[in-house]
Amino acid sequence: MACVPLIASTVLPGGAVAAGSLLSAAGLSGLAGAPLGGYLCDRCGARFTAVASGCAAGTGLMLVPLVLALPSNEAIEAAVGPAPNGFAFGALVLLWSIAVAAQGPALTAVGQELAPPGAEATALALPRAIGDAAYIGAPLLLGLVADSTAQMGVECAVAGAASLAGALALACLGTWSPTSLED
Repeated sequence: MACVPLIASTVLPGGAVAAGSLLSAAGLSGLAGAPLGGYLCDRCGARFTAVASGCAAGTGLMLVPLVLALPSNEAIEAAVGPAPNGFAFGALVLLWSIAVAAQGPALTAVGQELAPPGAEATALALPRAIGDAAYIGAPLLLGLVADSTAQMGVECAVAGAASLAGALALACLGTWSPTSLED
């Protein structure tokens, strides 16, 4: 969320107002994503939902610099408006936001599944603590990435790659449990 407003104010027509509107839309999209995540958990399983939503979120963010680097096309601008790259960026941000919101209930359910008896609260607090730690360290790291490159949106791709790596790690986790390390 640290880099989205900066990019949005640059690529969307309307500057800061458009950036604020995109952030509000991203917040509202979470109202759809969380129930979707709960529904998918009930129908397809928590791990599947966590992995699928993590892959969708990561892929969406990884596409940001590619969309922003697309050359301007007069025919597309005539059909869509003055900032087709900006609108594609906005769509990717909304995809990311919905996917992250859908991942919330899935990660809670995975935590419940993996929690050893008697440590359920600790197991459910761990994903929250990790998320809070990411909000402390990630903006600094992504700011360094953004400052080190001229290509706009690379920091989104780095965040997307981290999300995708986490989703794939969860997919590969298999039936791991804390007691399997003892075997």
